[in-house]
Amino acid sequence: MTTTEGITMTVTAIQIGLHPDVIDYTSPDFIQFPGLSKEVLRRANDDNVAALRAAGYEVDNCLIEFGTAGADTARRALAAKSYDAVLIGAGVRLVASNTLLFETIINAAHTLQPYCRFVFNYSAAATPDDIRRYFPTPHDSTPAH
Repeated sequence: MTTTEGITMTVTAIQIGLHPDVIDYTSPDFIQFPGLSKEVLRRANDDNVAALRAAGYEVDNCLIEFGTAGADTARRALAAKSYDAVLIGAGVRLVASNTLLFETIINAAHTLQPYCRFVFNYSAAATPDDIRRYFPTPHDSTPAH
């Protein structure tokens, strides 16, 4: 959350995840997520953003490709504005072949958003409770811990 001359602003977050169209859901990397498909991931992504917004958080969605192109997209989005929270999806974090991508995004966020909190969901169907671990209310940017 940003404050400007005593005015409190809404907690800002960016959700960074793989674009549903770039994933081979039959690959060994992604069969670890039972029932995951392009449609399921797209719906979960849209629902996550909608639920966060409905809960009062300001959320930007950043869907990326694999590799350098994805890292560059995430870096540009992270540089575009200030964020209190950076949410990184399981497809980036939990797939071994995406370790370098995950590491690059973390390092970019650390450099470009030095005061952000990292938020990780437990499944594709994240909830506002994920961000509430650090920002219990959307109008207080003081992290809970």
